[in-house]
Amino acid sequence: MKKRSWGAQRFFLLALLCGGGILSVTQSWALDYCPGRVCRSYERASQRESMRGSIDHSLPGQFDFYVLALTWSAEFCQRHQSASKQCVGNKNLGFVVHGLWPQYYNGYPLYCRNEATLSTNALKKARDYFPTERLARYEWRKHGVCSGKTPNVYLEDVSRARKLVKIPPLLLDPKTDQTIRLQALYGDFLKINPNLYPGMFSINCRRGVLTEVRVCISQNLRHYQLCPQVLEQSCRSSDIFIPSFH
Repeated sequence: MKKRSWGAQRFFLLALLCGGGILSVTQSWALDYCPGRVCRSYERASQRESMRGSIDHSLPGQFDFYVLALTWSAEFCQRHQSASKQCVGNKNLGFVVHGLWPQYYNGYPLYCRNEATLSTNALKKARDYFPTERLARYEWRKHGVCSGKTPNVYLEDVSRARKLVKIPPLLLDPKTDQTIRLQALYGDFLKINPNLYPGMFSINCRRGVLTEVRVCISQNLRHYQLCPQVLEQSCRSSDIFIPSFH
């Protein structure tokens, strides 16, 4: 496994100190801390996109990478206790797939021209990843159709993306509510996902409460992806509250 050197850690801390008065923690990571090869690759890809000019955003299959959105079910169910089958019976679901979203380096496609629908068999498969069939249908109509894949292949992509991201032990089955430093939570994800770097994922919150983690993944689902624009919606709190299911 690839370990981050002390020198890299010192560079990261220096970047935070230098940018602290201007940038948020996550913005500092996205701009100042990533392997040179990864940064250069992102810059080249962004330049190619800017040279392409206008894109027909309604055409399926035209996107640059995926965003895997994982919702913290306990927070969702506190706000929607009676509105979703996801929240019936205190299921202790932890992180659930909100969606796998095709994304451009700037912006994202929605509701692309694609007449395919999720079959009964596809919906059975979707139960392994999405908390409800209703959400699976909605996410396919809004985002999945833009992947250019068949429903079954898209759901296979959802499965591969979900397996790529490991969840820190702290969040596997928390017994009590807890409040921790946001920076520490980022660190927990980095430790357990050795090829994940700052600038490739965001932790999102609502009024300081954990809502989602969004991880950017290459279109071929083989590696993580730099995505500064996705980080614009990340949590700005210094501490983050994590509700439990118990």
